Amino acid sequence: MFSFPGMTNAGYAVMGCHMNRSKALSLLPVLLLAALSLTACSGPKTGLCISNCGGTGTLSLTMVADTLPANPSLVTFKVTITGIALVTSGGTQQALSLNGSPVVDLMRLQSDTLFLGTFGNIPAGQYTGVIVSFSNPVLTFFNDTANTLQGCPPSNGCPQVGLAAFGTSQANVTFSVSSTAAAGIGIDLNLSNLLSISSSGTSLVVNFASTNVLSAFTLPRAGSNLSSGQLDLIEDFTGVVSISNSAVTITSATATTRGSLTATATANTILNADPSGTLCANPTPGQVATCVSSNQAASMDVILKSDGTLSIQEIEPLLATVQDTVEGSVVSISTPSQFMMIVTDLIPAAQNTLIGSLKIGDALVVNLAANPAFFVDTKGLSVLPGVLNNFATQNNTTAMHLGQSVAAHVAAFTAASGSTSASANNTDTVTLRWSRFTATPQTPSSPAFNIVGVPSYFGFTPSSMFVVQTATGTPGTLGVTSFDGVSDASGLSNGRPVALRALFLENTTNSANPAFTAAKVRQH
Repeated sequence: MFSFPGMTNAGYAVMGCHMNRSKALSLLPVLLLAALSLTACSGPKTGLCISNCGGTGTLSLTMVADTLPANPSLVTFKVTITGIALVTSGGTQQALSLNGSPVVDLMRLQSDTLFLGTFGNIPAGQYTGVIVSFSNPVLTFFNDTANTLQGCPPSNGCPQVGLAAFGTSQANVTFSVSSTAAAGIGIDLNLSNLLSISSSGTSLVVNFASTNVLSAFTLPRAGSNLSSGQLDLIEDFTGVVSISNSAVTITSATATTRGSLTATATANTILNADPSGTLCANPTPGQVATCVSSNQAASMDVILKSDGTLSIQEIEPLLATVQDTVEGSVVSISTPSQFMMIVTDLIPAAQNTLIGSLKIGDALVVNLAANPAFFVDTKGLSVLPGVLNNFATQNNTTAMHLGQSVAAHVAAFTAASGSTSASANNTDTVTLRWSRFTATPQTPSSPAFNIVGVPSYFGFTPSSMFVVQTATGTPGTLGVTSFDGVSDASGLSNGRPVALRALFLENTTNSANPAFTAAKVRQH
């Protein structure tokens, strides 16, 4: 079993043997310089417009991450973005105004996209770079090497490990800002090139100067299944709702530092019921206020449009009233009523929250109440009933598996003390949510395909094979899997890493077919 400090009041606790499974288809602040190749902008036909081409334009920026290192097995990887600036072809810098200094979990960006913002009043012209300043890399990982790593013994969990970072990185992309059309750029961090193990085998090194750490691309990304006029998709942004007419603002918890996101509902906005099926059960199409209300907790998927604005693709309430809720990756299961998670998201109660001390990457022991409710958050994705009930309608940890992402209601709380992890007690509700991870596809096909090489903290051998189910149909409509880089699962490149956001619905014998139902499939 995967355990973190506090489960046995020891500095570290050891994970047992991997399981076999085979079920086939029958920082020191750093500057990242993305040097961008030149392209003509709007200007006189008698010459090339280089800078100060007249007027100002807007630029939308997003960020993703890809390609995990072979070791260690990362659960969270936080970095702080302290600044972003554009570099003109003349070498001057145009600073962009950030809303604070967001702390980003790069592991979430394997499958998801971070919206950095739409920035206005940028002088029209050509730009040759984007400078991104980072600091404070902090990792939570499972040491699946043979050596003690950053002071953490082999086969142990290693929470909140801070590292130094250094260096610059450069990428090329065609990039211009026009006063007549908004621009969009995506930034991609290669985690395998960013993070390495030292030659001694005992230390982790974050080096933004390594070859091919950073790449950039114009939006929409080639191979996405977005519609015309759409630049990117920002998914599963969670927090507290505020509604003003058709505009919905989701404000995330302060501890996540994700800020807020405001988008406009349209006639095509998907209105989904909450995981219990009691909220937004019969909404009026096109009327978002019939689905969610101000001061509720909700999850929202939004489309970044070509004009830099945001529209709601899908929204669902999570809680009728905001209560202390912690989401995380399951890393240890000790008894039928106790498990441990690594915190990946949280929604604190509006008043008198108990979880104010928790941070992304912390370990949390969860103790279940008698007969807790178990739900599955499908977000409208079609899941086979037999597979769904591997988790839904259950009431203890026999339905749970390492690597699942769950949200737990915290009714009572004990803060961490020394090597003893924080604990949530009398948890009466557990909701299965979305595991975000990278694996290797085998024999790609559609709508289902096989994967091997799930992360070590899932507790399986690298050769263990699982079936991933996707849902085909018109992109952006209810219940359809979103693809990025390929049009559907049949287009996946065999043996190349694929990032998934999926429901992990395994059975007690580790033989479910499918084990994963994917809402998002991304291959770079």
